[in-house]
Amino acid sequence: MDGGKTIRQLKKEAMQLKIKGYYNMRKVELGEAISRRKTELAKMIRDIDNMRIGQLRSFAKKVGLKMSRRATKTDLVEAISKMFSSWKKENERKIPGQITSSFSMPSNENKETKSKIELPKTYKKDKLVGLEVNPSWIHFYWDFSEKTKEILKAHSSLVLRVYDVTYIEFNGTNAHRTFEMEMGISTQKYYVQVPQPNADYIAEIGYKERNKFVPLLRSNLVTTPPSSPKLAQMELWMDLRTYQRFSEMSSGKAVTRIERLVGISSIPSSPSKISGRGSFFWLSGRS
Repeated sequence: MDGGKTIRQLKKEAMQLKIKGYYNMRKVELGEAISRRKTELAKMIRDIDNMRIGQLRSFAKKVGLKMSRRATKTDLVEAISKMFSSWKKENERKIPGQITSSFSMPSNENKETKSKIELPKTYKKDKLVGLEVNPSWIHFYWDFSEKTKEILKAHSSLVLRVYDVTYIEFNGTNAHRTFEMEMGISTQKYYVQVPQPNADYIAEIGYKERNKFVPLLRSNLVTTPPSSPKLAQMELWMDLRTYQRFSEMSSGKAVTRIERLVGISSIPSSPSKISGRGSFFWLSGRS
């Protein structure tokens, strides 16, 4: 907006254009004030041919033109028009490739159009991603390729299965716990309330065929943060005489074995807190 001018040059130009308070303005503010002032003056130049010589002298003074007392009306019109032409060229140099200029003769048809940039609803790639939100919630979002969408056309709903795989190498059937949610085919994200903080989860998304779950995509491993301070099993010490570090077991609680829970079929006590209010089915493994 300032055209590469220094703040001193901008202040001088603002002074010539009779801009009030220019000496207290920053560089960006000076550029904006000068641009607004020139736009206002460009609107006034439409009636330049109908102005009297006194009005032209007054207008020349407003735009910072120093004219001789002997200047005729024609001289004033030419000088003012030349100045506005230089403003127009200067503005076009700032914005190469654009014809419009805020300092040219204004037109009622000259309106700024703002194009709205929107992200695509789908990238047409198979992806299932899990993100931990807090110790009790995980956010899953997904996208499908055209090939996967063709497979899903024959089904009315999606099934999201979440597996508790804490401390195990998951092979598809050995999860500690498995629970699933059924949702509409057009759904692209889901918040899941998980029962165990400080645990590892993996999700699969697919559909049901004759009561058998058919997975299409598998997510990354998601680890929920603990809901309480972690009890360290080892303490780090330093011998101040030799500056050697050594560690030994702390007196905290030992790590207990993960309990395998099966047969839970009840819905959590606060349905309003469940994302989408989906139904939960607790299973001992994948069917």
